[in-house]
Amino acid sequence: MTTTGVVLTVSFTVACAIAIVVVLVVARSTRRPGTVDTERLRHAERSWFVVVVVLLVALLVATIAFTPYGRSAGKSAQVVDVEGLQFAWVIPERPLQAGREVEFRLTSKDVNHNFAVYTKGGELLFQVQVMPGKTQDYVYTFDKPGTYDVLCLEYCGVDHANMRSELHVVR
Repeated sequence: MTTTGVVLTVSFTVACAIAIVVVLVVARSTRRPGTVDTERLRHAERSWFVVVVVLLVALLVATIAFTPYGRSAGKSAQVVDVEGLQFAWVIPERPLQAGREVEFRLTSKDVNHNFAVYTKGGELLFQVQVMPGKTQDYVYTFDKPGTYDVLCLEYCGVDHANMRSELHVVR
């Protein structure tokens, strides 16, 4: 599992554990018969609000670095202009170099498409929504040489399943 996957799994597990504790505390507190101490409830609400806000901010800080959008490619990046059209990807034939950033500039001629890159083993590396009239930039670095499959993950018509291409990455 990648570092990103570990961080997200641990963050999700911690958030679920905290949610379970909160549900148990609330369930326990609602079973007491008697009068309601509104001042104590007001203080408890304020405390829980602060706890939740702090946890959400901590989760944001822990995961924001893994957000792929907003990155810009360096000056040595390989630029690949990709155009989607029913039912093909138009990608330059030249091979890409492993270990160097690739800036994909994606656009569509007709309808929405989804540019998805997979390893030959079927692992999804990334996907980008591609819309007509817009250019979507995405930066990615291929770590290993090889042939990568490009598929469309947005249903775009009757021949959608045949909308495939390949990227060739060399050392």
